[in-house]
Amino acid sequence: MKRTAQTPTARMIGNFAAAAALVAGLTACGDNNAGTDISPRAETTSAATQVPAIDVDDPVDIRRYNTVESIVRIVTARDGDETTVLGALTAAEAESGWYAGNRGGRPGRQTSVDVFGWPSNYAGGAESTQATEAAVHHFMDIAATVPPETRNDPVNFAVAVQFADPRGYDPSSRVFSRASTNRSTISTEYTASLQTAKAALRQVQ
Repeated sequence: MKRTAQTPTARMIGNFAAAAALVAGLTACGDNNAGTDISPRAETTSAATQVPAIDVDDPVDIRRYNTVESIVRIVTARDGDETTVLGALTAAEAESGWYAGNRGGRPGRQTSVDVFGWPSNYAGGAESTQATEAAVHHFMDIAATVPPETRNDPVNFAVAVQFADPRGYDPSSRVFSRASTNRSTISTEYTASLQTAKAALRQVQ
């Protein structure tokens, strides 16, 4: 049988009718599946609520930010991986809170210390940029001597480097004196600083 050719108007009406039917069908399906919607939903991540480790708007706290930047820059330049960077940041945060300068002792007899908590006799003052950089380089020099297996964990690495320092890890001469030189005790305190170190690393990256 010969088909009758449709006029443009007839074809247009047919298209509209088909579109309407499709929309109606999709709406019906949506209603039927309303109770079983398994489409992925955005999840609230902890990153959205993370508080910066350092307040860069604080004129005093900005020193800590500059110290963190120096540590990250120098350790990375010396081929340190993320574990090494976090280890250095953890040690410095645990021992000095990323501040260098005069700490501890009675008035007039305060000890000048670097960012890793070691006594500092740097001519320009322990809080100077050059002194901080020198301390980080010294930390990395000692890091080259610790067993390779310590490099798998930031805390183990940081503790190993501090104990390997030839100046001797004597809690009585530290800024934040330790109850003992027991590595377990030191590791516990360093572990408490690791999360702050991670937050600071994210902040400067």
